[in-house]
Amino acid sequence: MRILFIVNPVSGMGWGRELPGKLRSMPEYRDVAYDIEYTQYAGHGRELVEAARESGNHTHIVAVGGDGTVNEVGTALFGSDIAFSVVSLGSGNGFARHLGYSQFVRKALRQLLTGISVHVDVLEINGLYSLNVSGVGFDAEIAHEFNTLKIRGVLSYVYAGTKRWFRYSEKRYKITFDGKSIEEDCFILSFANASQYGNNVSIAPHASLTDGLVDICLLKRPTFWSVHSFLFYMLNRRLDKFKYFKELQCREAVIEGDIHKVHIDGEAVIMHSPIHLKVHRKALKVVLPTHI
Repeated sequence: MRILFIVNPVSGMGWGRELPGKLRSMPEYRDVAYDIEYTQYAGHGRELVEAARESGNHTHIVAVGGDGTVNEVGTALFGSDIAFSVVSLGSGNGFARHLGYSQFVRKALRQLLTGISVHVDVLEINGLYSLNVSGVGFDAEIAHEFNTLKIRGVLSYVYAGTKRWFRYSEKRYKITFDGKSIEEDCFILSFANASQYGNNVSIAPHASLTDGLVDICLLKRPTFWSVHSFLFYMLNRRLDKFKYFKELQCREAVIEGDIHKVHIDGEAVIMHSPIHLKVHRKALKVVLPTHI
């Protein structure tokens, strides 16, 4: 085993810079060969992965950072036999939470040493890759609003969501999948490879990383009186019980409608209709924790 840690130095208020000291203090890593690289700009993580793939010097690559770092590093390993792992420093950490990684750095570092390797699916969205949850609609509005804020963290997501809640209405989308088409008015329209946005807020209670399917999650705008039920179901992974929610599963789909703001694993992206979704089965090798 030889591990490459790719660290976003600004995630988690700069906590990634403490990684060398943490590793030196852990007896589990005393005989483990590892290297550490810090990203310096957007896209640098992908370049570091590409260089590692060419060199063939590493058996494992670990993204140390938030959801953007996880997506950048993980998708760059598409089709590789290098095992991917995550140490979370960000705000949501949805992919890491779905896999079962601890949000405590030392525990996550131990988990990646004792976990088992499995191959998981990757979702393609108009040529971009998604490991976790992407979408259009209100969640994309939040991502774009959050992207304008100087302060990161959960409270900033709450602020962005509250601000956009009163300014965003449903939009009508046409969804073509499995040889049929439907049209729906949606407040949220998410494309889920895994189950949650992050912070245990679950949008796709039936999503699996290994079933070869994307879960298309359709949510009508909750009424004022049902908002508390909506939040309860999301936080308890039971959104399928909410009457304004619908979930479709398929291998490929085309989404058409008034599309401009999109998010890919929480990162704000501009994209236009139509959106083509495609699942790539078992395209990414990951380390799955065997204990929580």
